[in-house]
Amino acid sequence: MLDEFQDLIEELLGTPKLVRAALASADPEVIRTVAAMYARDAIVLERVQAIKNRLDPHLKNVPPLAELEQRASNMDAAELLGEFDTGRGELVSLLMNLTLKDWERTATTEHDGIVSLAEEVETHVEFDEAQRAKLEGR
Repeated sequence: MLDEFQDLIEELLGTPKLVRAALASADPEVIRTVAAMYARDAIVLERVQAIKNRLDPHLKNVPPLAELEQRASNMDAAELLGEFDTGRGELVSLLMNLTLKDWERTATTEHDGIVSLAEEVETHVEFDEAQRAKLEGR
C-alpha cells in the first residue's frame, strides 16, 4: 500500500521539469495550462490539509478547468514557474510526511460523496497527467 502512495508522489515530482521546459516558450496556451496546474495544486493542498487535520471535513467541488486556467494566467512565465515550483514543493512535502492512517482519512464532497485522502490525491495525479500530456503534445 505504501508503494502506491509513493508512486503518486513520484508522479507529481516528475512534472516540474516538464513545466520548466514548456514555460521557456512563453506560449500563452502553455501559461494557461501551467496556471491551471498551479491553481489546482493550491486547492488540493488545502483539501489534503483539511482531510488530515479536521474530523469529517466537507469539501467544495474543485472548480472546472477553464476557471483554474484563469486563476494565475496573468503571471508571466518566470513568475508562474517560481510559484508553481513552490506550490508543488509544498504539496509533495505534505504528502511525503503523511502516515498510513492519514492516507485513509476521509471527507465528504459536494459531488463525489465520501472520498479518502488517497482518492483525492489520485484524482489530482490524473488531472496532472492530463495537463502534462497537453504540454508534451503541443
